[in-house]
Amino acid sequence: MGLSILARRDRISLENGFDLRLLPALEVIQARREAEELARDGRERALCSNACLLARALEKTGDQTAVFADGREVLAGLTAAEIAALAARWAAFSRENDPGLELSQEELEQVKAELSSDPGERLRWRVLRQFGALPSEGRARTMKGRDYLWCLANILLDREEELGRLCPSCRSQAMEARCPVCGRPGAEWEEGTGNASFDLARFAELSGRERLD
Repeated sequence: MGLSILARRDRISLENGFDLRLLPALEVIQARREAEELARDGRERALCSNACLLARALEKTGDQTAVFADGREVLAGLTAAEIAALAARWAAFSRENDPGLELSQEELEQVKAELSSDPGERLRWRVLRQFGALPSEGRARTMKGRDYLWCLANILLDREEELGRLCPSCRSQAMEARCPVCGRPGAEWEEGTGNASFDLARFAELSGRERLD
């Protein structure tokens, strides 16, 4: 499975003047609810579900306006075979570009490897986290590379100004790499000494055992 977390697309062209776009979760739910009202029995549910989904996902190339007003128009304008083929193409596109949380551990590690090797994406994440924004928000979607650079530079300047207000001793401690849990300086870390923050007595208490010496 080729994950497209970094090279993700929100739409694909069908080369007939139409596009298929990814749908947010809310629209998928709305399509399902519309299909439940449209289908008269269980045999019609799959076809109606696909039709209602396509009514939201199928748009005209360029102006990005909907081709059909609702699922009923899709059923009236396309054959069952055409609806099934378009729905299958949309499903494949969605799986590749919007995998969500339904990933295997191997696929998740692949996503992590992609992100860890892309400094730009890591910078984008740090800036969005700093300002409490999601990548889907309008303010984030309109940001350009220079906007992220501007934010990063100011964050770094804020950090330097904070360090500048400290005395030399405190500044040295603030700049020193330390364990975020126990606070031990990085220079004191030794391989194979175990987790310095692990409290054996607390573990024994929680597990119902007596302290091990």
